[in-house]
Amino acid sequence: MSATKFPAMFLFLLCSSHVLGKANSIELGSSIVAGTNSSWKSPSGDYAFGFYRLVTGLYLVGIWFDKIPQNTLMLCSNANGTVDYSTGKYKLEIQKPGGSILLTASQFQDNAYWNWWSGPTGQKNVRIIFDNTTAFLYAVNSTQIIYNMTTEARNPIKDYYYRVVIDDQGNLQKWIYHKENGVQWTSIWKAVAEPCKVTAICGVYSFYNSSDSSTFSCDCLPGYAPFDPSDPSKGCYPNVVRDLCAANSSASDFTMEVEPVQGVDIPNGEYTYADLQVKTNSDLESCKRELMNDCFSIAAVLVDNTACVKKRTPIINARPSILATDYREALTLIKVPRVHTHNDKDSPSWVVLLVALISCSLLAALFAVTATYHHPVYGYLIHKRAPPKPRTVDVDIHVKAFSYQHLREATNGFKEILGRGSFGTVYSGVLAFGGEQVEVAVKQLEQDAVTHDVEVSSDFERFERMAMVGLWCISRDPTLRPSIKKVIQMMEGTIQVGVPPLN
Repeated sequence: MSATKFPAMFLFLLCSSHVLGKANSIELGSSIVAGTNSSWKSPSGDYAFGFYRLVTGLYLVGIWFDKIPQNTLMLCSNANGTVDYSTGKYKLEIQKPGGSILLTASQFQDNAYWNWWSGPTGQKNVRIIFDNTTAFLYAVNSTQIIYNMTTEARNPIKDYYYRVVIDDQGNLQKWIYHKENGVQWTSIWKAVAEPCKVTAICGVYSFYNSSDSSTFSCDCLPGYAPFDPSDPSKGCYPNVVRDLCAANSSASDFTMEVEPVQGVDIPNGEYTYADLQVKTNSDLESCKRELMNDCFSIAAVLVDNTACVKKRTPIINARPSILATDYREALTLIKVPRVHTHNDKDSPSWVVLLVALISCSLLAALFAVTATYHHPVYGYLIHKRAPPKPRTVDVDIHVKAFSYQHLREATNGFKEILGRGSFGTVYSGVLAFGGEQVEVAVKQLEQDAVTHDVEVSSDFERFERMAMVGLWCISRDPTLRPSIKKVIQMMEGTIQVGVPPLN
């Protein structure tokens, strides 16, 4: 069944169109800026269009009453209430076909909590009119008025502002405000006389409580907490979320709690599909057992102490049964997870807790020491040994040639200086001979220091020739040693001195 849906503020625009008359002309290029108090006024000056500032500091694009101190917002791009400007919870519908007018909760497929039925034959082309002469609200078809919704008004009509809205509590109301002496808006008509009749007025898993027909409070069912403590109408959520139908769950995991306020009911209105099952000839104990053994239901109502009515989820519309039109004696049962508590005898003493804490600390310290000791980096640092210090021993050294790189490594990059001579610097080093580490002195000749003096350079060449001849004379192979005659010739430079053998 389809329906025509009306935003609440749309009704007011129908009645106020006569005040606006011809619209002011807005020139191309004109603009209004949020936060600058700029707006476009109606010809009468009663209304303004622009950015409406909320108490949160945000803005809505809308139309408001501009001549009253409250600057009441009457239409905006996304408004469905005076507190919460998100998507509205309630709606006014005209059903097609039939023309019945309904007030329903938009989030629940529940029966209408207020309606006007057009009759068995139905009506066509049904509309709602807010008359600008009488300030009456009525429904019409193509030819005539078929239902007077409101006949309340104040005279003279032109001295008052009128508006019809669906408020945050789901009630359709007609409000007036005196243009000259008004202090606040006054309700002169409401569709629903008792707020408890509005579907889900307290949200889900909560119940309505009231001492009169105008004020009320919303409280969570046992085992539930409010979604928003500042706005109880948003409903409640379970303190413990558990799959009641899980394979490993049993009835022993839950306990029954009975709402302490006697006479709480969860009525269904004209529809019974919200009931999961009805067990007749039941008493309190049998109703508890039925609820405990049914994992698909979390609530049941014992009606007149004879019928156990198990409810579907989510639970809505819980309220004192005394407020219902069809009063019945009712007791609501709610199934909540069992909370396991320990008494003083079962609770461990502080001494036991202290011993356990110290034991855990010692074990943690021991584990840390063991892990550190066996860590590769720590093992490398502990087991790393200093290089052995060279020993001074007598070694049979023969003539041997070493490369410059070998001597550089032996002296650790010519680092430790033993002294300086006329031809260079002497460095300390360590060489391996016969498997032994032998300390040696390595002299690095500085040829550049003597090349500038011809006499010194000549002496250097004679010294080099004498050293070469000496190496020939001490060769280990006697057959390679030169004769005295050849030695004299090499010393005098008659013959060239070749490179001596190295072993």
